[in-house]
Amino acid sequence: MALGRAAITLFEVLGFCLAFASLGNLLLRYLRFEFESDAEHFLSAVAVGLVTTEVLLFMVQLTQRIRLGCWLISGLLCVLLLRNWSRVWEKARGALREMAPQSRSSRFLLILIAIVASVEFLSALAPLTGSDALQYHFTIQKQILEYGFHPIFSNSHSFACGQHHLLILLGLGLGSEKLSLGFIFLGGVLTAASLACLASRWASPVIVTGFALIFLLSPLAFWQLTSSGSPDIYMAFLASTAVIVLVQEKGGASWRQALLVGLLAGGVAGAKYTGCFLAAALALAAVIELRSVVSASFLLAGSLASGIWPYLRNLAWTGNPIFPFLAARLSPGLVTSAALANMYTDTGTATRHSLIQVLPFVFFAGVRPSGAGLWEFYGPTVLVLAPLTILAIKNERRWRVLILVWLASSLGISSTSGLARFLLPVYPIALACSAAGFEQTSHKGWKIVRGIAGSLLVFALLAGAVGLVLYCKPALRVAVGLEDEEKYLKERAPDYQIAQTINALLGRQESQRALVFLRHSYYLEFPYVNGDPLTSFELEPENMQTPQSWTTFLEKQNIGYVVRSPDYPPAIARPLAEMERLGYLTPIAQEEAQTFLGKRVEQVRTNIPVVILKVKR
Repeated sequence: MALGRAAITLFEVLGFCLAFASLGNLLLRYLRFEFESDAEHFLSAVAVGLVTTEVLLFMVQLTQRIRLGCWLISGLLCVLLLRNWSRVWEKARGALREMAPQSRSSRFLLILIAIVASVEFLSALAPLTGSDALQYHFTIQKQILEYGFHPIFSNSHSFACGQHHLLILLGLGLGSEKLSLGFIFLGGVLTAASLACLASRWASPVIVTGFALIFLLSPLAFWQLTSSGSPDIYMAFLASTAVIVLVQEKGGASWRQALLVGLLAGGVAGAKYTGCFLAAALALAAVIELRSVVSASFLLAGSLASGIWPYLRNLAWTGNPIFPFLAARLSPGLVTSAALANMYTDTGTATRHSLIQVLPFVFFAGVRPSGAGLWEFYGPTVLVLAPLTILAIKNERRWRVLILVWLASSLGISSTSGLARFLLPVYPIALACSAAGFEQTSHKGWKIVRGIAGSLLVFALLAGAVGLVLYCKPALRVAVGLEDEEKYLKERAPDYQIAQTINALLGRQESQRALVFLRHSYYLEFPYVNGDPLTSFELEPENMQTPQSWTTFLEKQNIGYVVRSPDYPPAIARPLAEMERLGYLTPIAQEEAQTFLGKRVEQVRTNIPVVILKVKR
């Protein structure tokens, strides 16, 4: 049955991919923009259709009839796919024909890609366990579906949700968490395909296929595709596709080209604040190459049409389009010092970065010793092949665009964050350049250099494959039905057993909410408010040091229950303990639950008491 559900999800994901292509193809036909290959046309159509669908989903949120809107948009996509099936299938079939292996080596590598993609797809469908996903990627979309589209100040990361989170909303709105996870996997496959299209401009089919495999086996990439629960991978797909559009020379420079680049750049900027650097780099490359005020105007219009919506949302809710950043100037009354400082630390903006750190960062080799994990590692490919890449660079549009986007984006992200995982959107572009550098060893007859570089690439592939197997083994077991999902969640999902214990003790309280201090709240099944000062803008610890201030807060928030598991956060523990002593908080239920002690990767567990307290009115 597990494999049957996976097959159904795969069919649904492929159907949506073709439906996105049908919607995007309508715009491409209207613009009469021609591509140099069917593969590039198909990927661009999917990208444009995807961004358009996300804008429609954003509009649906405003109606507050979100589940109905998700079904209506899905119905519209189905109708468009049926009406444009022949055209879409023609381009899809042409793309498959262009990517068909031409040699025995290419066929072997393609088989490996199919195996790796299958492993990653099944792993992606395992129950959600990613820490950030349980904190906000999926949690916020679930809350929007259940309680409406409005600001959620009790989750400080809710304002960082961008347009690609709407794909998670779409899957959940259609009643399928697995479909939401399947959308994230789809973004990885599309990114690998766009990398292949870029690399094919310089490299042979064998090298192109090999570098696509390197991408799929890079630790950060397979983490993103499988268990992260983050839609950031779509930034990489849209960025690569925007570069594909910009380097087209078949139709020459035109306002149509600028509009398409703008639509895709806006999709990147609307996904995450750091995407603005990438969008700006794409815009700069377009202005330099197209050299037209009209084209620049269409590029700006396209980017605003596709990517401004999360910023308008934050502006309407807080008066600050990039809230909570710059909150001290634009919206000081809406943030708390503890949560803001914690968010700055989490995103790397609180750390200063020296020039010595920037250089390895640009070549995807910068790792924080204090935060090393799969979310930091890309592999050595780009760094090792950097000298060969420099030798391959020529003064032509395709090289100018790729190098400018790569360097400008990396420097911008490095100066403001310095977290390696935020470089993911540029990684396929850098790999395409690296493929061109490796190809140079063949053109110049450098057999020894080619042998050394090739051996390092093979080592990177083998290391990535071993890492993938070790990392995905538990998820694969549950995905194919060899392990029970409940058991898997108890063993792998942080705070899952605490959430389930709270659900069992408290039940679903529709009239009153509960105050919880749980970072990973996705599996809670009742209305709640997050009270952790490090992740909530609802309360400032300095102002919450008396029972009277807490009584006012609890009444204002319509909170009838407080959950202690096992202790209150230190900054607010004293007044809440005092309320227990005075009888304002009365224990009504208690049970033990198992949770991780320290970081989940250490796999050390402990039992803690979960106490439900009733608020006295």
